[in-house]
Amino acid sequence: MTVVLGVDAGGTSSRAVAVTTAGAAAGRGRAGAGNPMALGARRAFANLALSVREALTQVDPSEVRAVTVGLAGLGMLHDPAVRAAFQEALRGCGLTVAPRAVGDATAAFAAGTAMPSGTVLISGTGAIAAKIIDRQPVELADGYGWLLGDEGSAFWLGRAAARLAIRQAEGETGPLSRAVVRHLLAPAAGGNGLAAGEELATSPGQKGAGEITTGREPAPPSTREQMGTTDQEPVISVPWEQNGTTGREPASPSAREQNGTTGRESALLDGGPRNGTTGLEIAVPVVPGRRLADLLATAVQARPPIALAELAPLVSEAAAAGDPAAGAIVAEAAARLVETVSRVRSPGDRTPIVLAGSVLTSEGPVRRAVQDLLLRRWDAPVTVAGDGAGAAAWLAAGSFLDPREAAELHHRFVHPS
Repeated sequence: MTVVLGVDAGGTSSRAVAVTTAGAAAGRGRAGAGNPMALGARRAFANLALSVREALTQVDPSEVRAVTVGLAGLGMLHDPAVRAAFQEALRGCGLTVAPRAVGDATAAFAAGTAMPSGTVLISGTGAIAAKIIDRQPVELADGYGWLLGDEGSAFWLGRAAARLAIRQAEGETGPLSRAVVRHLLAPAAGGNGLAAGEELATSPGQKGAGEITTGREPAPPSTREQMGTTDQEPVISVPWEQNGTTGREPASPSAREQNGTTGRESALLDGGPRNGTTGLEIAVPVVPGRRLADLLATAVQARPPIALAELAPLVSEAAAAGDPAAGAIVAEAAARLVETVSRVRSPGDRTPIVLAGSVLTSEGPVRRAVQDLLLRRWDAPVTVAGDGAGAAAWLAAGSFLDPREAAELHHRFVHPS
């Protein structure tokens, strides 16, 4: 029995599979992200090794005859130190054969077709298109990362959703905006992301879509006067601590001078508790109608930018439910993805087009929109990628199979039962 190993090391996870050359799985493993460009070589290759060890639990590593790794961030291996770390991580798993590393585009294309040439479009956390000839990428489009590109990716969709929620925070919110608010703000307050007793007005009959209400009557004028505010100048009271003070020990004049506080701010700092609270407070003006938008912006800015990709499924769900704003985002994403394909594919090309990455391998409106646009522009088969780790194993098995056998066994590798 000849065993080969395939690994799909991407920006979200690392997955490994040990397979016989007949396509029978002997073990599988999964671990964290394996992209050295995004995660750093040490962490990425540690995750890669964890997935390999798990896949080889029932297999003697010395019996593995070939190893292929589909690696996001493949260009990092041009650095001798990174390449040495990659090789050492796999040697540490007990493997005795030299690994072959291919780009994630090569593995993704092989996951969708046994043909040697065609086009692959990947939309996951990022987005890239590649022209493949003889199972090697010869042209690339996009793939520049979230800051400069990745148009139509999960990040792009999530950012569009967050922007929509910010815009609609001051008016009538739609289903997608409400879903974004729940996702971003619920973790902050165990359910709705707002202060105790507050809720978001989301239907046209409430105070105003996007407003925050408390369900209580407005404070009487005397209370607002005590707080030093008016209806035109709402404030948020923020507990003040300086040099370890808690409000029971007013900050010294020198501390206030160091902080540049004078006039009304100093009066608030020295004035003791306000409106039944404890501790010294600062009055922070809030522009009417802006509080929800500010909460959303703060929640987004507090997280890594790439975390916006988590919002992508919300776009698909809202679009499938008929939200026109979500539908417009989906249409724009599909148009941008197909435009990326057109940069590496000639108009008359009839070779296969493979769709890969979580956005396009998941059944939903984005994939359907992309498929429709592709079929309008090219008379060619459009397929959806299967198991990327299985595809890498299939590439590794190619050394032991003739082309006819490899083509016949392809489905068993990439679509295991």
